[in-house]
Amino acid sequence: MVDVVREVRLKAQADAVWTLIGGFNALPNWHPAVLSSDLSQDDGVTTRHLVIVGRIRLAERLLSHDDAARTYRYTIADGPLPVEGYVSTVTVADQGDGTATVRWSASFEPAGAPADVAVEAIQGIYDSGLNSLADRFGRAA
Repeated sequence: MVDVVREVRLKAQADAVWTLIGGFNALPNWHPAVLSSDLSQDDGVTTRHLVIVGRIRLAERLLSHDDAARTYRYTIADGPLPVEGYVSTVTVADQGDGTATVRWSASFEPAGAPADVAVEAIQGIYDSGLNSLADRFGRAA
């Protein structure tokens, strides 16, 4: 199992950041690589269907969502990324000083590519989104 953890500390209140990124269907609002996201429900399971730059399609299933804790977990149901058993968590933590930390993490098994290639792919996706948030809110020290 491989773990990837990326985070950014922002010059913003945690609630403001969560308002932007906390919805499972909100990726197009803040991640520059996500062109669209549509939700579907099937037997109580929420799936987001993403189209990302290059017209690449992904389907991700929501595992848990907690607005009070500002966190959600999801898994990739279908897509071209070189991973299996992928489980990811997005969390916004209030730092108590007017700043917030966004943590995006995942555990997975590399599949169809060497581990370093799979890790780089996931890190690139996370870094792109977190850098976009830093551009929007400002990066805190």
